Amino acid sequence: MTTSERIEQIISRMSVEQKIGQCVVVGMSGTQITNDLREAITRHHCGGVRLSPFSRVFGYFSDDKAKPQEVGPDYVPSLEKVAHQGIPPYRTPEQFAETLNELRELAKHRTPGIPLHTVIDQEGDTSRDVTRGGFVQFPSSMGLAASGDPDLVYRSAYAVGLQLKAGGFDMIHSPVVDVNINPANPEIGRRSFSDDPGIVARLSEEMVRGFKDAGVIAAAKHFPGRGDSAVDAHHTCPSLDVDMDRLRSVELLPYKHLIEHGLDAIMLAHCIYPQIDDNISTVSRKLVTDLLRGELGFEGLITTDSMTMGALIDRYGVGEACARALEAGADTVLMKAENQWRGQMFYTITKWVEDGRIAMDELDMKVRRILAMKFEYGLFENFGIVEPERADELYGEPVILATAREAARGASLIVKDELGAMPLDPTKRILLIHQQNSVKSAHDAWDHPSLFQELMEAELPQLQTIETQFGLNETDEKTIHRMLAQTSYDLIIVTSFYDRQQEPQHYPRTLIERGLPVLLVTNTPYNIKNFGGLIPEAPSILLSMNLTPMGLEVMRDIILGREVPAGSWPLTNYNPFDLPVVAFPED
Repeated sequence: MTTSERIEQIISRMSVEQKIGQCVVVGMSGTQITNDLREAITRHHCGGVRLSPFSRVFGYFSDDKAKPQEVGPDYVPSLEKVAHQGIPPYRTPEQFAETLNELRELAKHRTPGIPLHTVIDQEGDTSRDVTRGGFVQFPSSMGLAASGDPDLVYRSAYAVGLQLKAGGFDMIHSPVVDVNINPANPEIGRRSFSDDPGIVARLSEEMVRGFKDAGVIAAAKHFPGRGDSAVDAHHTCPSLDVDMDRLRSVELLPYKHLIEHGLDAIMLAHCIYPQIDDNISTVSRKLVTDLLRGELGFEGLITTDSMTMGALIDRYGVGEACARALEAGADTVLMKAENQWRGQMFYTITKWVEDGRIAMDELDMKVRRILAMKFEYGLFENFGIVEPERADELYGEPVILATAREAARGASLIVKDELGAMPLDPTKRILLIHQQNSVKSAHDAWDHPSLFQELMEAELPQLQTIETQFGLNETDEKTIHRMLAQTSYDLIIVTSFYDRQQEPQHYPRTLIERGLPVLLVTNTPYNIKNFGGLIPEAPSILLSMNLTPMGLEVMRDIILGREVPAGSWPLTNYNPFDLPVVAFPED
């Protein structure tokens, strides 16, 4: 029996509820299976699970503003995960693989038995969902681009993919193919490869190929592109006032290239493109079906971004937003919320199918694409069950570690050094003001918030360190000024790290404006709100787009003169220092 025949046989045995379930990827936060998740698999027949293992409960972006949903007397609520935020119980890679296997066993015993696919975000730098146990992490996409080496992009993606697959993960929501042409973009930034669509197209192709060769499904995002946004779609709806000619020449160019090279999946953006459609792109049939399916000819899987983001649910509510996305042409909706919205979503989608607003033949086509993807990536062979004892086997693989170090060097460059601070003179009186690198930290021996401080103090016994919160904190500012009033320093190493989830600290700019001898260390080439990230007025600046354990080691070694940074300025159209721009070899 051919794969197509097997798919048709499965579809013929499925109820409407089972078909709808395959079109939903539910969220699992933390490291423990709860009853609401078991219910999503067994009662609601969900097709996939999106993992957020770094937090006990998923944080909703617009819970208080979401439009209430209307339900009828036949509505049966789903179970809810009612929990407090915090660090979840620690699980080794082997233990977490066992947890994922347990979820797959639940799916295996459904009728018909259809495997789950497990999904993760692992973009690099601070955008990372898998960190525990020594998982070998890599730079941001822009950090990889700074190396000027497309083959390194491929090898990095392949290394990440091999580790993910061994740990029980099937799909990654990467690469980011947004063309970041707006330097003030608070959300995409260094998550993009470049502000040049040609570079984004070329490097994203290498990344997709690396993931695919490792057996991991890649979903390029965020279609049709939100690199020209000045707001964060997690909290509000970006509007990109561009016409189709501009969209085709910039935002769509990487997608067209990837589709021509066999891309398997695409994630939709929550944006409005008013010259094309007044609807948010996720629920726009013009953009999803007419443009992506029709004009671009994409035949793979279309998934939404998280349906709990403020751009959508303030207008429609969660259930209706999910139904509208499927009606517009999405194959799967990403429903990360673990509260009452989950049951309301399944209820609303079912009503839309029963009313004919989502056509049955289109629902069947969505399920065909989902099942075809699961067959292609071998999930039906063993329902995706992995050998847990091999989950961390690759973490010490010499080739993977060497690739990570090469990538860390390529993601680093000295922007300027007016102080002559690098290599560092250990005889000088030095102060390190260090942000706790707490963004999705594993809190273990391999990756913890004070790792950079630990690395520096081990080399410099007289080093004085002030530890601060990652994001804005007025108490930290007062502590810094108090200590600086007591002692003067020959060099002050100030980390000015940025992640979109945190408001930048103000003290780096304050110290620079006081004329103090600041060596600024940052992970972004952009100046964030004039006081965060890369502050141009700093006398010495080290740019290292890689806040991972390996990245921090290389960062230390560059400062001490042990390692030579190998990166170049990664942006074509934004270059305030007039530095040599990264160049790539001819194809």
